[in-house]
Amino acid sequence: MPPTDAEVEFNLKVSELKGSLQQAVFSYSPSEVKGIVFSLFTGENYRSLTEKPARQAISVFAGWILNLVHRASIEFGDEWKEKLLKLASRRRSTQEEKWLKLWLLGLTQKTAVNLGVKSDMYEDYQRMLKASMDEVVEQLEWMPSIIELSNEELERISLSPSDSIWLLQIAGAAVLTIRGSKKAIAGKRLEKAIARAALKVLGLTEGEHFWLNVGRDIEVDREIDAEILTRRGRIRMDIALIGRGNQEVSEDKLGRVGRNGIVLVDILGPRSQVQRNAARHEVRVIQLRNNFALTELYSYLGPLMPPGVSIRKPPTSETRLKKLLNDLSDDVFALPAII
Repeated sequence: MPPTDAEVEFNLKVSELKGSLQQAVFSYSPSEVKGIVFSLFTGENYRSLTEKPARQAISVFAGWILNLVHRASIEFGDEWKEKLLKLASRRRSTQEEKWLKLWLLGLTQKTAVNLGVKSDMYEDYQRMLKASMDEVVEQLEWMPSIIELSNEELERISLSPSDSIWLLQIAGAAVLTIRGSKKAIAGKRLEKAIARAALKVLGLTEGEHFWLNVGRDIEVDREIDAEILTRRGRIRMDIALIGRGNQEVSEDKLGRVGRNGIVLVDILGPRSQVQRNAARHEVRVIQLRNNFALTELYSYLGPLMPPGVSIRKPPTSETRLKKLLNDLSDDVFALPAII
């Protein structure tokens, strides 16, 4: 069925969303990156320090969703969910529209894959979800609160109990999606600063003793975070900021650094098989949290250094380590914006 004039004219405001993200979601400042790196090198949990991009993006998306539902409720009445799904399903949809389609089903991409819900099933799934939700609301002995949407430029709208619950499900799916997306991006952006700061603290010089973001070649088909000069050539180092929720460094990453390579990880659980797998690949895995990671890195690299290259023993005092990091230029900790 071709879209109606109202549907064609309805603006999902994706461009406005992207503009708001560019204004609100700032990169970490060099000072903030330095604090994160210091936290990592002293064995602390750094994750609370990397929350800013996710928090800011969630706030922007939440505002977008509220405005979208408010306007769609005015324009389409009780069919706002169906109409928004139809609009977001247009060909050549943006990433935000692809996310929105799933959020309108109360799903994330991962959950949709696990459930086997494919794009040609979205409308049927939404109808099933609506019937199921209406049935639950009718059976409740207490009536769920109604969400009221208000805006200076738009008329006040009261969502039905079912639609109020639906809006909360959209918001929940959006939060999970954005947190997963921003977590991966934040970790990737930090890897360069972590590698550079670690090797500079050990007294090595970039471009002479180590190189960052080394592109893929005939040996390794993916980029590596760093390569370090040794007496018998270069060895590779990669950062894998895995937490307790994701306890395995993949065979791919272990294979990517290769024999004598190094992988820095956030934390390993007591039942993790990472160290056993790493030993099989002859790779050194160094845990950052609850550990003197720089001391372990120094002990491993020291005997491998070429003649005439001195490596500096890192301080175990937090005060001295902080001074060493503070003495490094801001360029070491500069990151591109995270959008």
